[in-house]
Amino acid sequence: MRTARSVVMLTLAVTLLAGIADAKKGKAPTAPGTYHDWNGDLDQVEIVETFDLAGYKRLVVGTFDTSATLLPEAADNSYAPVQQVLADVESPLIEGLRPELPGVAVERQGEEAPAGDGVLLLRGRVVEMDPGSRAARYWASFGAGAARTKLEGELVDAASGRVLLRFTQERRSGVGVGGGSYVKLLQRNLRAIGEDLGAGLQQF
Repeated sequence: MRTARSVVMLTLAVTLLAGIADAKKGKAPTAPGTYHDWNGDLDQVEIVETFDLAGYKRLVVGTFDTSATLLPEAADNSYAPVQQVLADVESPLIEGLRPELPGVAVERQGEEAPAGDGVLLLRGRVVEMDPGSRAARYWASFGAGAARTKLEGELVDAASGRVLLRFTQERRSGVGVGGGSYVKLLQRNLRAIGEDLGAGLQQF
């Protein structure tokens, strides 16, 4: 009897704590404006126009601009890995978005621009793709030599061309076997940014 009562009390306590945590986090603001550390997910968000995510069935990810992204020196051993990741920023980003948006078909943009009602377009640019130092990650650890990725993007209503929101997000990764490969850590950052953005869009 005492054991059963203890289990019930423990369950109630866990439920209460979870409810308190949810209440503290609350719902992120979706009114037009600029927000920092928005929803605890995104570094900066500018909501241009409030929208209802339920009205959209597709999210099309356009090609992210990498023309101004700084690269390592050509002789550096991280140069080729960074080029490899920059050649396909969209795939890991989509991988991160999909699990967070089960009601929305997330896909890569084709040759033609997306059009029609119920379609969102995600586009942007790679601000930073810093491979960090594999040696520092291996020998120093504690965040030293972390690989950093920073994106700026905007979400557009494809039918009207109206920008709904803009965001800035940076992610870092510094843990991997032997200091972690440059490609895997940078792709991990992109997936994490996709997850962050997807979780944020659930607020609408």
